[in-house]
Amino acid sequence: MLKYKVKREKIKQLHAELSTDASRSVQDICNKVGISKSTFHAWKEQIVQYRPDDVKLETLRNYPPLRTDSSPPVDLYGNFIHIPIIINFEKECLINKKNPHLSHLFRICNASNMHPEKIVESISNAKTAFMEFDIIYHKTDPTLTNERYRKVLRSFLQFTGIIIPNKDPVLHGGSDSQGDYATVQLTPTEVERIASIVGREKGEQFEDLFRIHHETFPRPQTLHSWMPVVEIKHVDVDGQTYPFGQTSVFEKKQHKHYNKLILHPKALDVINKYQGKRLIDVPFREFITDYSAVLKKAYYEIGKIIEGQVYPKGTEGWLWYNKPIYSIRHSAAVQWINRTSFDVNLVATMGWEKPDTLTKYYARISTSNIMEKGICYYCSPPSVTSSQPVFCSAPHALAWTYGAKK
Repeated sequence: MLKYKVKREKIKQLHAELSTDASRSVQDICNKVGISKSTFHAWKEQIVQYRPDDVKLETLRNYPPLRTDSSPPVDLYGNFIHIPIIINFEKECLINKKNPHLSHLFRICNASNMHPEKIVESISNAKTAFMEFDIIYHKTDPTLTNERYRKVLRSFLQFTGIIIPNKDPVLHGGSDSQGDYATVQLTPTEVERIASIVGREKGEQFEDLFRIHHETFPRPQTLHSWMPVVEIKHVDVDGQTYPFGQTSVFEKKQHKHYNKLILHPKALDVINKYQGKRLIDVPFREFITDYSAVLKKAYYEIGKIIEGQVYPKGTEGWLWYNKPIYSIRHSAAVQWINRTSFDVNLVATMGWEKPDTLTKYYARISTSNIMEKGICYYCSPPSVTSSQPVFCSAPHALAWTYGAKK
């Protein structure tokens, strides 16, 4: 924690940096002032709030070029974003409420040393640029996926009127994923262990956040800005009444509201504390950094990943290590599939456009599930139980979480 006088001086220094007209990256300013990126964004928000007219500098994110010998204006991100066609592309994306992902487009142009105007002259030029980018991009790590770069290049070409076949061998549409992570899951015991670790390391608020996240599985941006309004409902199971929660989230990526259910008693208890309030009140970047770090620490502790081990892309360990927050969405999907007798159509209504997307990428129905059909740990438990319970219906899953047995 910075002492008050030191903090005050650094805020003054940051204010001075933000009051100039020079364009520099956030990292450059952080290095000069001596603060982290998360602190930069938090303090900048305060300065903008109280002295909005003073902030003249539109800071640039630090997107290092893949090549240092490319010609202007594709040599530096700061030059690239001022190219007229790029300005127009960004405006068009914003009008259509799409993220232009200019940093991805910059890396393609920079790696191929090709001006964006040249790229859109023909689909042949675009393919050449992408293949040259791909060689450099995969030079140090062949397991990296180029899907997001391919998609933004397709979007840029379509903006200029070029039509790309969906099955083009180089710039094809669709996802590269083959459902490699559709079995990633936490058992109820592991969920409790992670909640405990997160609470121990980051406090009650982050433990609450994790519990709510694993029940409702919103995307990170949605989770960060969400102000839940929960309606408490009740269901009767064999003469006993059990409470559950119903709420709704708006997923900006899908431009759609999804209804969510909250069955676990602990998740239901904690979400009530945040009725109409944000779950976490820190800048998004700080939230992502802190939440990712504590989840990864928890995964190490419970044995999902092992210190020092390298996990190739396509293995479960890769997702736990590289996408610690995203892994929760996968685990929650499996949890809800198991709670509803593998009713993918029902579960898909809580977060996916199509049941096929759910079963291919998030919660694959396996041969084990076929043999578990008809088993319910509440009303028809097996003689030999596993760490991952399954149920004939959500009401029976709810009763079981309260410790009930038929």
